[in-house]
Amino acid sequence: MQKSRQLTHLRHGIKTGATTSFIHEQDFPATNPFVLWEHFTSKNNTRHSLNFHGHSGIEAISYPVIGTINHHDSTPQHHTIQSGDIHVMISGEGVIHKSTVLPLQSTSESIQLWTALPATNNIEMCQPSSKLVTKNQLPLIEDNHSATKVLVGSYHHHHSPVICHCDVILLDIIMASYSSWCFTPPQQHLSSFIYLKSGIAYSANNKLAPLQMGLFESSPNPIIITTTNQSSRFFIACAVPLKQKMITNQHSFHSSKNNLNKSETTISNLISKLKLKT
Repeated sequence: MQKSRQLTHLRHGIKTGATTSFIHEQDFPATNPFVLWEHFTSKNNTRHSLNFHGHSGIEAISYPVIGTINHHDSTPQHHTIQSGDIHVMISGEGVIHKSTVLPLQSTSESIQLWTALPATNNIEMCQPSSKLVTKNQLPLIEDNHSATKVLVGSYHHHHSPVICHCDVILLDIIMASYSSWCFTPPQQHLSSFIYLKSGIAYSANNKLAPLQMGLFESSPNPIIITTTNQSSRFFIACAVPLKQKMITNQHSFHSSKNNLNKSETTISNLISKLKLKT
């Protein structure tokens, strides 16, 4: 049997309000091109709103698990993102957006993943765009022991319609107890992690607890996950690392200070125009 990718770090995130964050600036050498993974959970009937603010140089993937997200941005787009849908916002040279999370029966839960945009061909400074892909468009591969939903990229010859500038695979997997799940990413997808949403799972003899992230070694080996007496639900993300600098002000990510400064100006102008309209 082929050796599984080994886990190099196991971590719980840092919780701020209803949001738990798992990737921080010091992690970028290991997580590149992933720069943010956040898990939002709320158990009350309150709407959670985030007013207009700006980003640039990133591709933001939003995935509501329970509830709905209303999204408005300066592209200009308005999308209602239902549970199970995927929304991708390419911030490029600079975009502003706002969002409101609407609970379902007093519960709301969502995942957000950011990747840095490639500096190649100045893609990081591209024209912003915003796209919604509904859940019925996303492949679901079922066998006797697991169900794998392909959110981004490809899995066993099944392809998500979600197009990203980074070469990314993002999977949502539900596994039965006493079973095994195996996936060999394409050879260059050397950056990868697992996030356990619920249950108990094992990878290369490491036990993962709920709401815990595991960073895999940079390796072409397969990712093998097993369960014992509990079923589990987890996410697998893997990607081709970017060969570029990563400069950030926490809201934007660029390969040069010059691009970061240009984008800050673009975002400031967008905010100013919005204020003039209101």
